[in-house]
Parts: sequence; C-alpha cells; structure tokens
Amino acid sequence: MARIQLQVDDPVNAMTLKSLLEADGQKLVTTDPEVVITDALDRAAETARSVPTLVLAKASQIREAVAVMREGVYGYIFVPLQPGEAELMAGRALATSPPPPKQTAIRKLEEVVNEHVLAVLRYCKGSRIEAARLLGIGRNTLWRKLKRIGKK
Repeated sequence: MARIQLQVDDPVNAMTLKSLLEADGQKLVTTDPEVVITDALDRAAETARSVPTLVLAKASQIREAVAVMREGVYGYIFVPLQPGEAELMAGRALATSPPPPKQTAIRKLEEVVNEHVLAVLRYCKGSRIEAARLLGIGRNTLWRKLKRIGKK
C-alpha cells in the first residue's frame, strides 16, 4: 500500500482518482507521500526532485508531459482516466523510488578511524609499513594508534 498525495485541481479528476486509488488499497495522504500525482505540469519537475511524481495529461498536453519527464517526472497518466492505469503507474513509480534512508547511530570519529585502520591493516596482511604508507601516516603514528586500540 503506497502513500499517495493528490495535487489535482480538477474536482472530477480528483474524485475519480481518489475512488480508483482507494479501491486499489492505496492510502491518500496530505504529507510525507511516497508518490505524488499532479495536474500542474509547471510544478511537477520541482516536486519530482524529492518524490516520484506522475502528471495527469490530456491528449493536447502529451508533449509537455514528455518534456517534464525529461526533467525528472516519472511518467504521466492519460486523461480521461482509464481503469487500472493510475494504480499501475503509481505502483511503478513507487517501485523505482529508493527506499527511505535508515537511521544510523552517530558514531564517534575515533571509532570510525580505528575501524578503518584495522581494515587497512587486514588489507595489507598485517604489514604495518604498507598500512602506514596507504593510510598516509608514519609508522610510529600507526604504532601508537594500534597500541590505543589494543593491538600491539
């Protein structure tokens, strides 16, 4: 079930889309959408920068719809609406959007540095001279870092 936001000014198209999408099990939202459907071709490219966007286009607007697709809009839905088309296009747009970023714990810089130093040392098969060269630090500096980590 996708969270879809409708930005449709035409009340007939808005009601029809609402009915079709809700019947398909989609959730219509006003904030934090996963897909946006709009009939404003001029604002669609801006919306598409942050969320997959579909535009409603009449036959006379296909050229403009293709032009905004070149600017990042996922696709268009032909008006008059056909059963199944809006649901299909919303599903495709959702499938192509990247998953939301996972929240990662903030780690201290020292932890990250220690992890990297050990990874480089493993890469160099224990050769501290080679590891120091790859890390761009002196051998004594590497020795002190390894001592602090607990690797003598």
